[in-house]
Amino acid sequence: MPESTTSEHALYPHSTNFEGRPPPPKEGYSWEQITAAIDSKSLHALRRTDKGQWEYEVWQDQIDRAKYGNVGRYIALTVLHWPDLLDPAEETRTDNGNDDTGSSLALQERYRVMAPRLTLRLNHYPFPVQDSIQYFVLWATRDISVVSERERLDRYLEEQFVGRVLEEGQTGERKPLCEEMHPAKAGKKKEWIWFVNPIELRSVATVHHLHVFVRDVDV
Repeated sequence: MPESTTSEHALYPHSTNFEGRPPPPKEGYSWEQITAAIDSKSLHALRRTDKGQWEYEVWQDQIDRAKYGNVGRYIALTVLHWPDLLDPAEETRTDNGNDDTGSSLALQERYRVMAPRLTLRLNHYPFPVQDSIQYFVLWATRDISVVSERERLDRYLEEQFVGRVLEEGQTGERKPLCEEMHPAKAGKKKEWIWFVNPIELRSVATVHHLHVFVRDVDV
């Protein structure tokens, strides 16, 4: 029987077609299930409960589209408190959209030397995960998952979950910058994985974002 005809869907009706996508485990997806979906490129296997999807769509319906235009802009301006959706590298462009230096390579160089705007937040409308896992979303003003940005991404996540990266010769205690993360337990350290949804699975397509999962592992 298609998932869209289950009793839960009847109780929590929503517009998303979950046919052929089994409901999440009652205890939430495990680390192994998430990594398997990433490795096999079967991210469609990870889904909200019908209740979770209903709650997410109810929240979306409350957004003033006349004022914000779309969900992504609403999130950026009111949840993330960004001044706009522009990347810092783009904010130096002239009013007519041309590079202020007159060079076609100028914007690429600014992308290389200027970091994007990044905000890490807990996912408030997630698919369920086991209690040992925290589920975050990393919002960005550019695609931070591409190879050219990977070093910057890795450093950012390490600083959020471990502490600021110490340069050669530096010493000191490293404290995670992410205030929403549960502290690592004694004898444990943080491990994390991430993925970017394919276009067809993105419910917020106008702001770049990664799905990030964090857990404790033995030191």
